[in-house]
Amino acid sequence: MNGQLSEQPVAELIREISAKSLGGRLSLEHDAIKVVSYFEDGTLVYAASNVRTLRLREYLKKTELVAETDLARFNDRLPDIELLKQLITQKLLSPTAADQLHTRQITDVLRMALAWTSGTWELESRSRLNEQLNLKIDVDSLLLEASRRMPADFITSRFRNDAEVITPRTEPLINDNLLPPEVFLLSRLDRPMPLHELVAISGLGEAETLRLVYSLALAGLLQREHWKGVFRDQPEQKPAPPPPRPEPERKEEPLDVETFLERVRTAQTYYDVLGVSGETSAQNLKNLYYQLARLYHPDRFRKSEPALLKKIESAFARITQAYETLRDDRLRAAYNSKLHSRRKAEQLAQSAPKAAASQQPEPASAGVTEPSIPAAQRAENQFKEGFAALELGQRKVALGLFASAAGAAPNEPRYRAFYGQMLASNESTRRAAETELLAAVKLDPQNAEYRVMLAELYRDLGLKLRARGEAERAVAANPNNRKARDLLRSLE
Repeated sequence: MNGQLSEQPVAELIREISAKSLGGRLSLEHDAIKVVSYFEDGTLVYAASNVRTLRLREYLKKTELVAETDLARFNDRLPDIELLKQLITQKLLSPTAADQLHTRQITDVLRMALAWTSGTWELESRSRLNEQLNLKIDVDSLLLEASRRMPADFITSRFRNDAEVITPRTEPLINDNLLPPEVFLLSRLDRPMPLHELVAISGLGEAETLRLVYSLALAGLLQREHWKGVFRDQPEQKPAPPPPRPEPERKEEPLDVETFLERVRTAQTYYDVLGVSGETSAQNLKNLYYQLARLYHPDRFRKSEPALLKKIESAFARITQAYETLRDDRLRAAYNSKLHSRRKAEQLAQSAPKAAASQQPEPASAGVTEPSIPAAQRAENQFKEGFAALELGQRKVALGLFASAAGAAPNEPRYRAFYGQMLASNESTRRAAETELLAAVKLDPQNAEYRVMLAELYRDLGLKLRARGEAERAVAANPNNRKARDLLRSLE
């Protein structure tokens, strides 16, 4: 099977091979550069290129793991895998060092190929690698990294339906390489939702949200409903079994569809989605789920108006997500723990610093869904969530939320101050932190807390005179501020 990379980029090919547990040799070509990679049951086991600098011999020279005189004893045309075997056999290279070097080489080959959005590809499913390799290639991180570099218009073209349902993983994967906006988007996706709704509640704009969804979906950190696939021989491995089909011969009472849709739309928890209590048994959940499937499965509404069908599909996706979580004791316990953490976060959010009375945003009216909340109120919610995340030690989440709040309402000093304080904790972003903290001080000159934050930043930058000056102004603004007095004393 073959095709063009402009239609199916390397990153999506690898994702689909992994999702469908395929095997074989994937050959890629771009401007006379060739890459071959091998897969077994969806796992990448090897990759190589005809680029000379990506040959193993070049890596051995650069790292000086093997002396050039020893390396010269081996034929220059010897395949990389065979070269490594002989080096290990002759004890010129340890197995551990060989695996590490080989992993680095394969990673660099893939990193180069993943940048291609033009060229050709071909998958030969019957071709297999003769050697048995057990290298650990972090493909998900490479896919995430590659998607960040793709052109924005190319990523936008990969989404054809703004009603496509985006689903969080039941058990979120931990990835320390995530950027603050990616962490922020994951924090907003707490249930399956249509793409257009996710764009609305993210507050990041359509292009940026699509980029984040694309990146996170490639890396397996969330699930898209529709990928443009090319391999039809095996279905993708779904995270949950398909819902039961309705029984066509069974007569049912007339459906109150609008009530069902409204209940699911306004549900705050999985228990609310199913209309059950926390003590409901797994068997009762199963009975309820089958009853809901008979009444509201999307197959019963295929001849309905497209707008209604989309709502039904979205609602039933959430029903299925709730059922799959609550029927499993382990997943239910984890979800209950998450609910407890959410309630604690809500309590902490209420303790976040308040704006001056004249700066308070308009409160959202009861019954208004989040996409309709004014920008000022959304920024306030993000700030409170960021404060709660900070109190819970979730610094990356807090950074993303503070950044969104400050970007949406740049004239609110609290947002700028706390965003600046978060930036100040990282040496590489301290100059950006100064900009944010100076803006906060300018917007609220009499706030001693903001001046203390700025003074601490100057202290950490080694600017002792500036630090002392800000500490003095903080004490002048509020002589009872103990933190300001202690800081000034330490700077004298």
